[in-house]
This record gives sequence, C-alpha cells and structure tokens, in this order.
Amino acid sequence: MKTRISLWPTAAIALLAAVAISGSVAAEQQLSRGKRWVRSHPFWLSALTQNPSLYEVNDYRGAGLNTLLAWKRNPVLFEKSVAAEFPTHYKLHQNSGETEQDYVEHVRQVVEKYPGCTGLLFHDEPVLWQMEKVGKVCAALKKAFPEMLVYSNAMPIGATRPTKYGFGDDAPQDFYAAYIREFGRIIQPDVVMIDIYPLRSTDEHGEPHSREYFEGITLVRQVAMELGAPYWLFIQAYDSAGKIRRPSESDLRFQLFAPLAYGFTGIAYFTYDPAAGAGLIDGQKNRTPLYYHAARANMEVANLGKALRFLESTGIAFVLGQHEEDGRMVRNERPSMPSPGLWTWPNVKGRPHLLLDVEVEGQGKGRDALLGFFNDDRGDEYFMVTNLWHAMGRSAADCAQNVTLKFASQVKTVTRLSRETGVPEDLVVRNGRLELQLPGGTGELFKIRGDEFPGLDDDH
Repeated sequence: MKTRISLWPTAAIALLAAVAISGSVAAEQQLSRGKRWVRSHPFWLSALTQNPSLYEVNDYRGAGLNTLLAWKRNPVLFEKSVAAEFPTHYKLHQNSGETEQDYVEHVRQVVEKYPGCTGLLFHDEPVLWQMEKVGKVCAALKKAFPEMLVYSNAMPIGATRPTKYGFGDDAPQDFYAAYIREFGRIIQPDVVMIDIYPLRSTDEHGEPHSREYFEGITLVRQVAMELGAPYWLFIQAYDSAGKIRRPSESDLRFQLFAPLAYGFTGIAYFTYDPAAGAGLIDGQKNRTPLYYHAARANMEVANLGKALRFLESTGIAFVLGQHEEDGRMVRNERPSMPSPGLWTWPNVKGRPHLLLDVEVEGQGKGRDALLGFFNDDRGDEYFMVTNLWHAMGRSAADCAQNVTLKFASQVKTVTRLSRETGVPEDLVVRNGRLELQLPGGTGELFKIRGDEFPGLDDDH
C-alpha cells in the first residue's frame, strides 16, 4: 500500500508534465514562421558586411555578432563563413531574377554551394509600387525554403514628402503609417524590419536623437504585432564621414536597449565594414572605438535576448524626468508618438499590477526612462527599465542615473535577469522600494513573481 501511495503522486506529476508539454507544443505550433525561427535561434545580432577582404570571422564574432549579413553575393564572404561554420543571412538583390522561380533557383544555387544560410533578406527599402513583387518573391522563397527566415527591410520614418514612399497625389496625411502598414500587409514578411539612424546632430548641445525615432519604432511594433510577426531593427554605427554624429557608448546602448524594451528580437549594425564612413572597423581592418563598445553591449543584449525571444510585448511607457525652465521645474517633453494612445506612466496599458510607481532621479532634458511590459506563454509578467539618457561623446557611466521602483507591500523580492552574466538574481525590495543605477542608454529585465525566465536552458 505504501508503495502504491508513493507511486501515485509520481504518476500524476508525470501525467501533468505530459499535458503541459503537449500544451506548450500546441502553443508553439500556433506561432508564426518568424516567431518559431526567433525562438529556435540565438537572439539575432548581425552587421551589414560587403567587403570580403576586410571580413574575418573571428574579428566579426569578437564584436558580439552571431550571424553574418552578407549584403552582396561575394564568394569569399560565404567561403569564410562556411569554413568557420558561422551562420549567414543573404541579402538577395531585386535584380537577381525576373520571375519568382528565378529567385528561388538563384538562392538554391547559393545555399547548396555555401551551406549555413539561415535567412534571406529580399529588397531593401521597397516603395509602394514595388511591394507586390516583393511579396510574391517572398512567398515563393518561404515555400521553397521552409526552414529559412524570409523578410524585407522597410524605409524609415522621416521623409517630408509622401512621394519618397511611392505615394501619389492621393497620399493620406499620415503617409508613413500607411506605408509601413502596406509593407506588412502586402509583403507578409517573416520579420518586420526597418532601419532608423537617429543620431544626426554634431552639436554637443543639440538634440540627442531624431524627434520621430520613437514614433517610427512604435509603428513598426504595431504592424508586426498585427501580423503576429517579430520585429527587427538596423541601428546606426556610422557617421557619414563626419557629416553626422558618430555614436558614443551611451548613444549605442540607447539604440540597443530602448528597442529591447519595445520587444525587438533582432538587431543589425549599419555597418560592420566601411560604407558611409567607418563602421565597427575601418578600411584597414582596424577596430574603431565603437567595436569595443559594441562587443561589451552585445554580450549583455544576448544575455537578455535569450529570454526576450520567448516574451510578448504588452505595453510601453515613458517615465518623464524634469528640467528647469524660466526658474521653475517642468516635466520633460514626451517624444512624438502615434495617435491615439497612452504612452506616459502611469496612464498606460499592460503594466504589472504590483508595480505601483517609477521615479527618475536627477534633473535635465533627456533624463527619462522607458518601461517595457511583457508576458510569457503562461501569462507570467515581466518588465524592463531602460535609462534613456545618452549624449554625444558621453560614456555610459557619464549618463548613469538612478531610477526608483515602488511595489505593492506584498512584494519582498524581484528577480532580475543579469545582463552581465545571463543568470537570474533576486533583489531585495525594502519598504516597497528598489533603487537602481542604470548606465546611460542601458536597461534591465525583471520578473516580480517567480524566478524562472524562459529560454535560458537553450543551447542557443
């Protein structure tokens, strides 16, 4: 009898585990192609690369990058990657064929000769009248290569005339929002990707980033969520030979961690080798200072990205600081955002009910924070806090600021996924308060209840 009694809980546990596994498999099958790909691969960190003589896999990997983005069909780029068993995404040019089958055969020849290609980017920045063809080619590539990620890259927000996006005289007033929605609807990419290079001013007292930056990435997030697709981003790693600002360490971290709080699950640098000025390396293979900033930050992004691949964004919120104006303290201005919507803490959707308040210490324009809210497949809640303060020529330490989190009285600890080690760690909440110091442009990922983060046991 004792044996039977002791065995029954074991059998019950096994049955419950089997049901849970079956349920998770069923949930996984409901995901889009893009989300299944994202969950089965490392958090995508890449950089546009064109020059085979400057590309060395060990140097590229040393920058914290895990996939080559080959912008041209250059045999040496592929040969070096294949020899090192390094994954590749291939940017397929729009002039590589006439019919959909032409493109399929072109890709087939490439991947058979150079194994290790896991993704295809077809047509960079298509305008409206090009999208129908892009969509048909992407559909054919998806059918022919079911294990590969197939996507395109959209134009960024910021053009003043709708003709830039392919509109005629009947363009809607919110023509960029219409453009990015058509991009998603017509092309149906596995990933909605965009390039936004927000660092323009070379004046140390100028704007830290372009005004439309957050509006642009918000629209991309909205379109991708409507499609059930992941969303990725090209970030700025160039200065157009000094005509615009070269990213500082705090600038780079801002471009990495703000998108993470939005739920972006892939990031590519423009560029690795020189294109519009030096990238992470220069024309003599020398590593630029940005290379070393990227190497450290990419490691942290990869650690958080293991879990973020499995989380769904449920909301974002700006926590606005203060600055002095005409002898009095006033609230910092909220970034331009799509309308309608609630974007400023605490009047936002998706916030964890046990997180009562968030405060930014210090004063000054740009000294704000960004919150991102997430759920996992079980409905567990997560949130991310990112320090938005960054500036020209300033390090992450220069732009560090304190952020205080206030919780309901029953919260005694919260779990942080360490961006430096990739290991969960419990932090003590004292009297309902947790004080953080965040380097400039940098974010942290938390869970209020429970200490398990998805994705950490993956080999990826």
